[in-house]
Amino acid sequence: MMTNTLLVCGVSIGLAVIGAKIFNAACDRIGRLVAERRDLIAENKFLKMTDDELAAVILADVRDGRF
Repeated sequence: MMTNTLLVCGVSIGLAVIGAKIFNAACDRIGRLVAERRDLIAENKFLKMTDDELAAVILADVRDGRF
């Protein structure tokens, strides 16, 4: 009887570890996809900027000391 209990506990722990690894991998993948989407949106916004808007962004960066 004790062997069955230990076996059930071991299997439960093993399944929990496997589930945690799968969950972690899924969260990493979702995080990468969200970051990629955010980057694409920012790039699209940048590409749609007019020359005046781009000049304003560059001047603001220069004033803030980012260059």
